[in-house]
Amino acid sequence: MKRFFLVIVCLAVLSLIPLTGFIISRSYRAPKDIDLDAGRTLLQTYDDLDVEKVQQTVAQIEQQRLEKLAKENRALKTQEIINLIQAGKLTYRKALSDLYIAGDSLMAGLDVYGILNASHIFAEVSASLSHLEKNLNAIAAKNPPILLLHYGLNMIDTRDVQLNTFIRRYTSLLEQLKDMLPNTRIVVSLLFPVDRSKATQDQYGRIGDYNRALREMCQSVGVEALDSASVFEGHNEFYGADGIHLSASFYRNYWLVYLIRELEIGA
Repeated sequence: MKRFFLVIVCLAVLSLIPLTGFIISRSYRAPKDIDLDAGRTLLQTYDDLDVEKVQQTVAQIEQQRLEKLAKENRALKTQEIINLIQAGKLTYRKALSDLYIAGDSLMAGLDVYGILNASHIFAEVSASLSHLEKNLNAIAAKNPPILLLHYGLNMIDTRDVQLNTFIRRYTSLLEQLKDMLPNTRIVVSLLFPVDRSKATQDQYGRIGDYNRALREMCQSVGVEALDSASVFEGHNEFYGADGIHLSASFYRNYWLVYLIRELEIGA
């Protein structure tokens, strides 16, 4: 009798299993308003992801973040140097002790005004590229950490052939300097703008053409180009009577501040 009762109970339980499965499946069925195809498409998208490309993208984003942070830190350091100079607690001579300059009278002014150390400046009035060529060995002997060049204003011409000759010669001299000074940071200053209301000669109207050619030259040779044009905007009062040469206050209060910031000197 007990055995018969157990058999009946087992049969009852077994008959309930399909019903239970049906109830469970119904309770977990997705509502009619859910787009299962969209979900399947999304899952397929994940399946198709190139893990290596994703990793490269993440690495690039991280690199950009680190570069931005480093640039911000350098900007803070250069601003600290500028603040010390403007507060009279640091001289340009000391702040720019790694900087050597070669060029024309616009660079010679830094020595004439006593702003920078004379032994760091190779410059003279009316200097052309012949001046740079003559001083290559003397410059190399200094082994300067940073070398800034400003040549061309005394060679500017309205004829394209003269511009092309100037760039070819400058390129050759830069390549020699790079061979002689492999560890030097070489920076070519684009030509300073002039006050056209005073400097009326036709050739000065070609400064923009020369600067474009100088920038292209720097890219091809692999040296830096420094464009200072923005510093001169609104400061015509600092030009001398010839509309070319500049006062000491311009160098001290504007151009050298810009140079430190742009070249991130001391950062």
